[in-house]
Amino acid sequence: MKTQKNRYQQTQVLRLRYSAVFFLCVMALIALPYLVCANAPSGLTDSYNLETQELRVTITHPVSDPTTHYIYKVEIKKNGADYNISTYTSQPDPNSFTYSYQVNATTGDVIDVTASCIQGGSKSLQHTITTTNNESKPSTPGFEIIVLIGALLISIALLRRK
Repeated sequence: MKTQKNRYQQTQVLRLRYSAVFFLCVMALIALPYLVCANAPSGLTDSYNLETQELRVTITHPVSDPTTHYIYKVEIKKNGADYNISTYTSQPDPNSFTYSYQVNATTGDVIDVTASCIQGGSKSLQHTITTTNNESKPSTPGFEIIVLIGALLISIALLRRK
C-alpha cells in the first residue's frame, strides 16, 4: 500500500514537471515570433549643440516598408524626468534618418533618448551635456533574449532532474 502511494506521488511529480516544461516551451514559442519580427533600431546616436540648444538624434532602423514598420516613438528625458515624447506614423527613410529637438539644457544635465519600433524593440542612450558638443554612445539592454534563454535553461534543467 505504501509503495503504491509513493509511486502515485512520483507520477504526480513527473506530470507536474512535464507540465511546467510544456508551459515554458509554449511560452517560448509564443514569444519567438514577436522577437523575430521586432527589430530594435540598429543604431542610435545623438549630438547636442549647447549654443543653439538643439539635440540631433540619428536613428538607424533598416526596414523594407517605412510606412508599416517604423520608429513610432522617440522619448527624451532630462535629468530622469520626461521632457519630450514624439510619436510618428512612418519613418522618413528606410535606413537612417535624423530628428532635431529643442532641449533647454546646461552643462552637467543628463539626456536620455529612447527610440521604439512600432513592431517592438527599442534602443536607448544616455548623454551628459558637456562644454564640447560630443556624441553619446548607445546602450541596449536585450532583456527579451535573456528571458528566452532563461526559459530554455529552466526547461532543460526540469527535464534532466529526476
